[in-house]
Formats: sequence, structure tokens, C-alpha cells
Amino acid sequence: MNTISTGDFIKQVADASGCTQAQVKTILNAAGEQIKTNLKDGKEMHFIGYFNVGIKAKKAGVKLNPFTGEKIKIAACKVPTVKLSATFKKLLKK
Repeated sequence: MNTISTGDFIKQVADASGCTQAQVKTILNAAGEQIKTNLKDGKEMHFIGYFNVGIKAKKAGVKLNPFTGEKIKIAACKVPTVKLSATFKKLLKK
């Protein structure tokens, strides 16, 4: 699997949209900050045709350290989740 850097992605979007790389970077950064703010406020976001971003609550529990066998208490927490749309899933199946 190939990996693409943020800079390369920004260049691709700039080339496809006719915007400058600086404009795309500003928009991408603003979008990222807004996603963080919405998650912090407990809001889910649905980008129809692309993906959903939300929060999942994980319960507290006891886990086992696989290296030492020691039992470790894990506190309850919230984790971000991303679920791809059916469109993306179909694309990846080909």
C-alpha cells in the first residue's frame, strides 16, 4: 500500500480544484479544527457519500497485559470513530 503525504494531497486537491495550495491548506486546517470542535462538543458529522465521524464511549474494565500477564484497570473513555460510506466500501472491493 502506498502512502501519500499531506503536502502531496494538498497539491492534488489544488490541481483538481484550481485553487492555490495555500488556499487548500487553509481550508483543510479549518475543516480539521471544526471537526475537532464538533467532536469535543459531542456532535456527530455525516459527510454523505464519504464518511461519518463520531464518538464512541468505551466502558471501564480490566485488561490483560499480553507480555507480563498482569491485569490492568482501564478507565472509561471516549474515542473518535470514522465509518466509510458504502460508496467507498464498494470502491475498495474492486
